[in-house]
Amino acid sequence: MAQQQAPAAQPPAKMQGSTPSTPSTTDPRAAAEPETQPIKPKAAPKPAAKNPNAPRNQTMAFTLPDLVPIAEIPRGKAVMLQGVVLSPQATTFVLNDGNASQVINLGPSWRELTKVKAGDRVRVIGQMDPYGSSVFRAGSVVLENNKIVVVPNG
Repeated sequence: MAQQQAPAAQPPAKMQGSTPSTPSTTDPRAAAEPETQPIKPKAAPKPAAKNPNAPRNQTMAFTLPDLVPIAEIPRGKAVMLQGVVLSPQATTFVLNDGNASQVINLGPSWRELTKVKAGDRVRVIGQMDPYGSSVFRAGSVVLENNKIVVVPNG
């Protein structure tokens, strides 16, 4: 006749109000640190497929505002002025077209951008101050070498 084995000892049932038991140090699963997986770097996104029929080197066409004399600057309309730089200051300079002069406001960093000095011939694109002052607010400056410098707002 086969002998029956006694059932394995079971841990005591938890009683209400008792503190939770800590895992036993004899249990290898409790003592082992959790497994960590190495972090795999994400693959770089694939570049978009090149379209062989895409247009290349297209010429961009745009029109410049009308060139007007300083004495006839309209208010509320973008125009282009042309003249000689006089009296460059920290944020402004005076532009003279031979008949009249106008204060041109270019913002705080215009000198680093344009490198203009007294006597340079420039074209300035912008408009008169919309609030009624007699200052012309420039949006860009076209230098003698036809380089266009966009004046940042601020």
